[in-house]
Amino acid sequence: MEVELSPEVLGVTADLAALSVDARLGWSATLLFGVLLLRWILLRVVRRDTAIVSDRQRRWMLAIRNVASFVAIVGLTFLWASELEDFILSIAAFSVAIVIASKEVVMCLAGGFLRQASGAFTAGDWIEVGPHSGEVVEILATSTQLQEFDRVGFEHTGRLITVPNSLFLSSPVINHSFRKRFIFHEFAITAEPHPDVAGGREAILATLAEELAPVEDVALRYHAMVERRTGIKLPAAGAEVRIRTTDFAKIRYEIRLFCPRERAAALEQSVMRAWLAHVDAAPWRFVGTQAPPD
Repeated sequence: MEVELSPEVLGVTADLAALSVDARLGWSATLLFGVLLLRWILLRVVRRDTAIVSDRQRRWMLAIRNVASFVAIVGLTFLWASELEDFILSIAAFSVAIVIASKEVVMCLAGGFLRQASGAFTAGDWIEVGPHSGEVVEILATSTQLQEFDRVGFEHTGRLITVPNSLFLSSPVINHSFRKRFIFHEFAITAEPHPDVAGGREAILATLAEELAPVEDVALRYHAMVERRTGIKLPAAGAEVRIRTTDFAKIRYEIRLFCPRERAAALEQSVMRAWLAHVDAAPWRFVGTQAPPD
């Protein structure tokens, strides 16, 4: 049995369906104005006068925007149900062409549904998807907005990226949320062969121990919390220095440390200064760096 689309089926009364086009335009404008005004008031209440929006505030603001959009769409559907019926019947002959033309939109909606079903990320998370990486600031039905960050230093670049949700269907999503506070930072120092390789390693470890001492307890607790949340064993939270050689017979100090994200670059520079000070204080010199004879 064919179901007839009518205002009564959608829950619209006969009086509402009988309204003139001008009356419906007026009600539509009133509805949109009321929804937008209420949304603006609620967003101001949630954000207050804070300059930096917290993750909790961002989630509330996202929920308010989505609910306001839903209410506006449902209200307009009820108001224009009879016209929508005629419109749907009039485009039946072009349904195949519409499906082809709206393929990207359908894929974006499917990608948004996949994100929602999998719970891969939410507002405030730091993610990496395809060539893009950033902090999630807004999630819409067809797209996601990211505040871009540098994948190496995990610092914001200031650029806003709008990613179509269809990308979630073809690219894996990497969630970097635990790196918002602490990261495993890795870098290396390459030098010519010299007689005090172990002494250089000790100088690097001593500098790292001194620099990381104020945050050691916090780092250990955060490290344990991430392990409990992810259910996997992470590398040790302490600093580690490995000595290796390159294909060109150079000495390579490979340093890995668990440190506050915002201090990673400064710690790397402190280690480099300590290494150079150790070299300057050593009685030996690299080949080709000796002072010329008198």
